[in-house]
Amino acid sequence: MYRYLLPIFLLLLAGCASKPEIDYDPLYQTKALTTFAIVHKSKTGYESLNEERIKEAITAELQHKGYTPVRQESAEFHVSFWSVTQEDVPSNFSFGLGLGTFSSGLGTSVGTSHRGSSDQEKMLITMLDPQTQKIFWRTELSKKQPEFTSPQQRSDYFNEIVAEMLKKFPAKSAEQIK
Repeated sequence: MYRYLLPIFLLLLAGCASKPEIDYDPLYQTKALTTFAIVHKSKTGYESLNEERIKEAITAELQHKGYTPVRQESAEFHVSFWSVTQEDVPSNFSFGLGLGTFSSGLGTSVGTSHRGSSDQEKMLITMLDPQTQKIFWRTELSKKQPEFTSPQQRSDYFNEIVAEMLKKFPAKSAEQIK
């Protein structure tokens, strides 16, 4: 019976992991794209420190993939992002353990649940064609935000999230799949 506990525990941990949700237009040709511009308008009218960190993380990740940042007017594609921190998001975690026998039809179980809350970072990154103003690629991720003790930890956190979100960019077009 104990040999089943480890796989069940690993499945529970895997279920808690957050992966980016990706959507794209398979007919859009991304192979020829070489230049980009980040087009972001803050709701407040000024850039927050975290928005600057996100812009730097997106720029670094796209440059790592071989794209060149340019002015908005000459970019082959535009990158836009949105980020919000949801405070005190409830966390529902429960765990149960049961024992029973097949022959007697009797069993017992014990369960417990933990209700806590944490801050959740929700981020959306979109790539759009500046000529048609149509989105050709987007990714979204919600992740528990850790406690930060330094500005460098915040930068590292956003670098990690953006790298995870852009890992599969560019998506293969329908022509590349054939």
